[in-house]
Amino acid sequence: MGRKAALTMLFLLIIVHSATASDAAKLTLPSGMSNPMTIRYPELARAPAPVAIKEGLRATYEIVVGSPDITTEGNLAFVGGDYGAGLVQVTVVALDGGDAATWTEAFYPDPSTGGMKKVNFYGSVNPAGCGDFWCNPEVLRSIPERADDDLYVDRGKYELGGREYDVIRFRFQSQGISMIMIYDLNTGILLHHTADYTSNMPTEGGGILSRGQHAIMRLSGLREVSIPWRDGAIPSWVQPGATLLFQGQHYFWLPQLPDVAPTVSQLGVELHVQKVHKRFAEFRQQVRTENAMQPSYVSVVSGIAQLMGLWVPQEALSLNTGVVDKDPHTGMVVSVLYSGQDGLVMEETNNDNYMLTATYDSSGRIVQTVTERRSGTSNAERDVLSLVM
Repeated sequence: MGRKAALTMLFLLIIVHSATASDAAKLTLPSGMSNPMTIRYPELARAPAPVAIKEGLRATYEIVVGSPDITTEGNLAFVGGDYGAGLVQVTVVALDGGDAATWTEAFYPDPSTGGMKKVNFYGSVNPAGCGDFWCNPEVLRSIPERADDDLYVDRGKYELGGREYDVIRFRFQSQGISMIMIYDLNTGILLHHTADYTSNMPTEGGGILSRGQHAIMRLSGLREVSIPWRDGAIPSWVQPGATLLFQGQHYFWLPQLPDVAPTVSQLGVELHVQKVHKRFAEFRQQVRTENAMQPSYVSVVSGIAQLMGLWVPQEALSLNTGVVDKDPHTGMVVSVLYSGQDGLVMEETNNDNYMLTATYDSSGRIVQTVTERRSGTSNAERDVLSLVM
């Protein structure tokens, strides 16, 4: 298992450990693990969002992920597994009453070019007072220190990026899951987070195989994403129970062998609207390949402060063409390629190994996506999906 696999496996933990009736309503952290803060401190769920939290705010975390396998046979231990390093970005795509909708994406660097390529994504909905990368600082300042087997809380100093912060630290331990969160007591922003998950199973030789996912995350930047529309309404087609069905092809080819035709297979995606709010909507995404339906669905949100989402407001149809946003951490550039009363075409690319083109119709509904990914010069993939109903 390499870098990409290690990062992808970590983010699959959100599906394994927190499948609920409202898929996006999971108290998640940048690691994808469920956040126990509002369970231990219910007052956080009732608190308002911190002053620093606004629509369009994006937090970028550097992440190092390990996936060790330790097999114990008698007095001997054999260690295997792999690790990966990359970035995790969480964007506040909507603040709606007491809810905060966020969009999380994981990136890892191409080993040959260094370009940051997306490896995973999901959406979540949290109480505005305690989201994926923040908690209300007034409530945090009122929490007492404690030292128990399952929860340890203390205060102190934390240095990050050459700056010293007054912080509160939480360490949770439960059933093979261990998490540490360090919050800035001034803003409530999560500065540091570790997530560890370990499971044990017997081997045929009578030993024990321990498998785990371990991640360390440190905040590397906060910024407001440039949103070309400041307000607007969710399109009328976004209704609970509505389904968008996309069909298309997956292409795979070897750039170093230009005379060899790409391998083509069928691809399908279903998007089911689960819940509609004033400023965002919750979806469930299911991918189907030519071989079989993928085993897990992904929770997706699409909000008013989201670029390359599943819908755009009517205001987007009158945009000028050109660059909308540049992300300094991943190199991703979002641009408007075309706009008119008949629709909108937008592109997201790092001009290296990743490009996504999204087409929206006159109602603001996404009707086609083209995603291209490259791994250095060794292989390339393209997914083309079009709305059929």
